[in-house]
Amino acid sequence: MRKLFVYFFAFPLFATVNEPFRWEFFSGYRNDRLHWHLQTGGTGLLNTSEIYRDVQFWENGLTIQTINRDLVIFLRGSYGAFGKGTLFERYANLPFTSDEPQFRFDTNGWAADTSGYFGYAVNLTTDRTYKVILIPLVGCSAHFEHLRGNDGRPNPFESSNAIGANFYTMSSSLPGSLHLTWYGAFLGAGFQIQPGGRLNFSGGYSYHWLYARFKTEYDNTLSLFDPSLASEKQNSFHFRTKGSGNLGQTGWGQIDYLISRLWRTGLGAEIHYYSSELLESNLHEQTAQIVPAGGITNSVISQKLKIRWTSISGWFMTSRDF
Repeated sequence: MRKLFVYFFAFPLFATVNEPFRWEFFSGYRNDRLHWHLQTGGTGLLNTSEIYRDVQFWENGLTIQTINRDLVIFLRGSYGAFGKGTLFERYANLPFTSDEPQFRFDTNGWAADTSGYFGYAVNLTTDRTYKVILIPLVGCSAHFEHLRGNDGRPNPFESSNAIGANFYTMSSSLPGSLHLTWYGAFLGAGFQIQPGGRLNFSGGYSYHWLYARFKTEYDNTLSLFDPSLASEKQNSFHFRTKGSGNLGQTGWGQIDYLISRLWRTGLGAEIHYYSSELLESNLHEQTAQIVPAGGITNSVISQKLKIRWTSISGWFMTSRDF
């Protein structure tokens, strides 16, 4: 009985999991949503907000993975092209009106992602015809997004709700691009289910600790009429921010169909949700007085930045074992 007891508990330690190197090429659709806003430091009043909705990419990438004596190695990289979507921009708490002027832009751009992790494969169904494998994992990832807005509308925004004037007009433009970078470490767990036929299932979840870098710039032109043009000035803003303490979550799943011993195809999906802390930022403002003619003034305003980013992607993949 004692020998049987030792054998029962020791046997799983020698039931290792091995899978050959697999190169997986995937191509599919990705949809991003990015929301950032600035609020005045100390007061918390909203200053500027931008929401990028339905930013659509054609995403292509490569995954390399293997399991050698239970040790899992996973590497993945992808690139998304086009970045077609809609940007909604909003100004708030302006000194010359109680309105919150809103503008809409078309977007284009690109995105790139890379990730890698080490894991340990635990076969939960030793000595069975099917396999259920649990994979605790630790890794790191980086995500880059570059977006540009154009064709702003309305052009201009008009309102009679002006303070100290009969009415005003305001136009907005985005002369520069938005640059967003997330990178950091994560912990998680994955699974594989191999029923024994031609279909395999896999998926997982990871929790991220992230460092963020953010950069953007934008312009607006304000004209006050009383009743003719009494004042006009052009304002240019730019800022860059970086900071740690940000958090994120990722989930993924995939179904593989085994064409042969070496080749397989399948469908997969993945979702990211990342959110920043309130990041300290200095907003640089340059004001050019056009009417009446005047000079250029520069100022720096203390702000706090909040970022939320969601990315959902789905793909078709083909892979080969080596």
